[in-house]
Amino acid sequence: MNQHEFVPFVMVISNITKGQNTLVQFPSAHNFFLNEIVSFRVSKPYGMTQLNRQSGKVIALTTNSITVDIDSLGYYSFIVPGSLLGTTPPCAVPSASGIDFLSNVPTVILSDSFDNRPTS
Repeated sequence: MNQHEFVPFVMVISNITKGQNTLVQFPSAHNFFLNEIVSFRVSKPYGMTQLNRQSGKVIALTTNSITVDIDSLGYYSFIVPGSLLGTTPPCAVPSASGIDFLSNVPTVILSDSFDNRPTS
């Protein structure tokens, strides 16, 4: 396959809950791992612009959410604007690999950072 036939792994964010650790929810299942470093993009219409371009380590997860080690208590609240026309949706992307400490042998997690999918 040619390089242009792949797209990077990106998860659209459906909600973010402020806290000493930040809870990020997605509309569908994600591929993130514990201890993986995830970066965020949040445009102005969605509030919480302080999270934009920040990275955090995944410290807990469920099928449709991750909790990262970012203290967002002082951040603006996350909102979904009334009109999505012309907005860039908020998203989370793999930023760097983490270490899988649950493995018998500590392993660097790279599979998600390079999770590219064919466009067709």
